[in-house]
Amino acid sequence: MTPADSEDGFSILEMIVAMTILALVLGIASQTIVLAGRSIVKAREQVEAARKVRSIMAQYDADGESGGTAGLDAVAQSGWTVKVQPMGAGKVKLNAIVIENSGSAAGDASFLTFTPARRQNAQ
Repeated sequence: MTPADSEDGFSILEMIVAMTILALVLGIASQTIVLAGRSIVKAREQVEAARKVRSIMAQYDADGESGGTAGLDAVAQSGWTVKVQPMGAGKVKLNAIVIENSGSAAGDASFLTFTPARRQNAQ
């Protein structure tokens, strides 16, 4: 037999501990969901920036073959800048190409690539 004054159930201390643990778990879970959402947005922005850089590089290569810069002028109007710096000496000559977008929503976006230097046509 059990004493008449004992009660079944949880004490107030047990309820406080359980609610505290639940609050911690829910807080951690909500932060994880928020961070995952931010990561998805950042990944989408990076994919879009990489796609734009690929199209800029394709335009850069096409302009090099035709000798014009009309396509790169259109790129400049979109907020992206293309900076070309010749590098190398002797037989190995490269162009360092920096493609930047300071107007992006996620902050500054910069890409660096190297291409073989173009030979100037003799006139």
